[in-house]
Amino acid sequence: MTAESLMLWGGLSVFLWTLWWVRKRILLEKYAVMWLAVAGLVLTAGLFPELLMTFANRSHLSYPAAALFLALGGMYVYSFGVSLSLSKQYRRGIRLAQEVALLEQRLRALEMEMGHPGPRAHKPQVKRVGDVSRRLSPSAPLSQEKR
Repeated sequence: MTAESLMLWGGLSVFLWTLWWVRKRILLEKYAVMWLAVAGLVLTAGLFPELLMTFANRSHLSYPAAALFLALGGMYVYSFGVSLSLSKQYRRGIRLAQEVALLEQRLRALEMEMGHPGPRAHKPQVKRVGDVSRRLSPSAPLSQEKR
């Protein structure tokens, strides 16, 4: 398999995978645009290898593989930016979960203060019967244990 056919099949594969991930809503559109552009460039380099040679000559690179090295460097920078974005979103998700927990705690305290316990105020009791443990809620009869 030549380098041109490898770039051709690789570019086509990445292009189709990216479209599939966007259609399944796994990959956001803002990230898909960049990956489609990368797939398009790799596909173009596979279809027209003389363009890669022309780019290498005009950029004063000694051989065409150096152009691919530059492209990989660009992909690294982009991937690093995506990693930073994911890290930021992860920290934001943790902060939001903590805020929700604090708000739920405040809500329970206010409900207890007003004398109106909410639905989560009662914790289910665990009752052991033989080898089977069952959860019992104060409002549910024994016959409705199985869900």
